[in-house]
Amino acid sequence: MAINPEVLLTYKVEDVRQQYTGKDSAFYALSVGMGRDPLNERRLVFVDPAKGEGQLVLPSMALVIGYPGFWMVRPDTTVDPTRILHGSQSVEWHRPLPPAGEVIGRTRVTRVIDRGKHGMVVSERKIIDAATEEPYATLTQVHVLLGQGGFGGDTEALPAPHQSPAGEPYWTVDVPTTRDQALFYRLNGDLFELHSDPQMARKAGFQRPILHGMCVAGIATQVLMGLHANDDPSRLKGLDLRFSSPVYPGDTIRIEAWKDGAFQARCVERDELVLSSGLVRID
Repeated sequence: MAINPEVLLTYKVEDVRQQYTGKDSAFYALSVGMGRDPLNERRLVFVDPAKGEGQLVLPSMALVIGYPGFWMVRPDTTVDPTRILHGSQSVEWHRPLPPAGEVIGRTRVTRVIDRGKHGMVVSERKIIDAATEEPYATLTQVHVLLGQGGFGGDTEALPAPHQSPAGEPYWTVDVPTTRDQALFYRLNGDLFELHSDPQMARKAGFQRPILHGMCVAGIATQVLMGLHANDDPSRLKGLDLRFSSPVYPGDTIRIEAWKDGAFQARCVERDELVLSSGLVRID
């Protein structure tokens, strides 16, 4: 089936109203590695729902709440679900998430781009308070439709990504992942079978199920929050990154960060960049 850009541009993604608890916030933080050192008291406040209103929320949880599921793989989108890659992700935080509450996620497609061989879909999700409609975060993501270009229409390129500075990074932090981490992380709401089904992963060209790109982004966020903001989530204002290569559960992720907010990440075992063009904005 060929891509129909008009179908995508007008596709109605349903609003998602979601209640979440302190346990959900704690589980998310644990799923991206914030509990690896259980003696780090500064981080325990993110993974202990017994803290009540004193519990803190890792800002990247905005990536998983109010999530409508991987709607682009539905048959009526005209997209081949075996040829989609999450290309880049940006998030702007407007204010910290409370440890428990009710939010609405509103998703819309903003651009469908024909790059010749490949297509690209740019979508936006706003996370707002269900009662007041005050915004918590605005997320922008780009999905690459591999080999699904040639449908015409919008051909204007996206803005150039942020470039990492020359020279060695100021910080280097290695974060091990576990072989079952994707199975835990998907319980945050992203049940796309590429991360759990070996047959689907092989059909998509991977050796085995891959770790969610959003999980890798969460791992990077918790590391960067520690390096730049002394684990104060209120100081994080924005994050931009590109997904360069897949991560397999069990890989070690090395976060390489610079003082100006630039960062990237690589798989230690393969010495391969997995996140590139990263930039975190700190208040």
